[in-house]
Amino acid sequence: MKPATRNTVRKRGMAVAGMALLAAGAASAQSSVQVYGMVDAGVEYLNRVGGSGSLMRMPTVTSGIMPSRLGFRGTEDLGNGLKAQFVLEMGMALDTGALQQGGRGFGRQAYVGLSGGWGTLTLGRQYTMGLYAMMGSDLMGPAVYGLGSLNPYIPNQRLDNAVAYRGKFGHWDVGAVYSTGRDSLMPSNCAGENGSGGCDAYSAMVKYATPAWGATLAHDRLKGTAGSGFFGQPAGLTIGNGSRDDHTYLTGYYMLDKTRLGAGVIHRSLKAVGETYRSNQYYVAASHPVADKVVLDATYPSLDANRRKANAQLLSVRGSYLFSKRTRAYALMGTVHNDANVGYSVSGGTAAAASPGLGKGQMGVMVGLFHAF
Repeated sequence: MKPATRNTVRKRGMAVAGMALLAAGAASAQSSVQVYGMVDAGVEYLNRVGGSGSLMRMPTVTSGIMPSRLGFRGTEDLGNGLKAQFVLEMGMALDTGALQQGGRGFGRQAYVGLSGGWGTLTLGRQYTMGLYAMMGSDLMGPAVYGLGSLNPYIPNQRLDNAVAYRGKFGHWDVGAVYSTGRDSLMPSNCAGENGSGGCDAYSAMVKYATPAWGATLAHDRLKGTAGSGFFGQPAGLTIGNGSRDDHTYLTGYYMLDKTRLGAGVIHRSLKAVGETYRSNQYYVAASHPVADKVVLDATYPSLDANRRKANAQLLSVRGSYLFSKRTRAYALMGTVHNDANVGYSVSGGTAAAASPGLGKGQMGVMVGLFHAF
């Protein structure tokens, strides 16, 4: 073979090898971005607002199934089982088109991370482990008549400036999250990030889940300083340096043929200046497909507080008609009973007060439409 021919063959071989390397690199760096969301709107009627009035509205904060949202999530395959991922998710109020979570662009979630066989590590604004502890057992979820009506923290479990880890190993699921500044907006007013530790928060969870049954134990601790606050903070408490709000969750679910049963207890201990508020919120729930396209959900939360005559009970029932896997129409009915020194509204559907007044009950009904994409 002539020298010129040998050089040509060598160059062609190098070019082929280079193309193969580029192809391998492209194969190991596959990426995808997905646009997703949920839109949920309904009309609600409440009686005994302010003790004697009534109210008809389209709720702002949440609705009959899930709060409305628009999100972007993506992954990139980095090779050797390692992936990069991100989520950017905004909450929306369909009655006005406004952003939720204090008007933040991506107030529901905003994080980036890495995942592999060892688990997932993420950084940004994220859910606490307490929210994951509720999944599977709180069958009404963040609907307008649910656990959040008796404790608004339950559907608002998010932390700014958070580093989180989740790992799934067989039937076991473990997680932890830590934040140096849990939330800069009201009612939290606790940006932190100054090294003092006054606005720190942490959360941890261990879950065992199978298709037939599961159980979860989780704990959240939010710290507070002078001028800060907590979601669902009882009236009369003064938050100062060293204050903290703890929630401990013990939850579980069980499948009985096609019926899912859920139950749990959420223990709260809020340490303020000169006083500690404690409560246990018990709940039972059920979800059953009564027909091919009809699903019936029900939940009964009961709040037992350490304050005199400060307990409350709520009962909520929801029926849904499934047009498809993505679209459904629904109707809800809920009622709340308050002890003499509390006035919880049955509805968690708006930041505006809809309380029936101390010691009074309230009933609400709502019809709406839900679509996921």
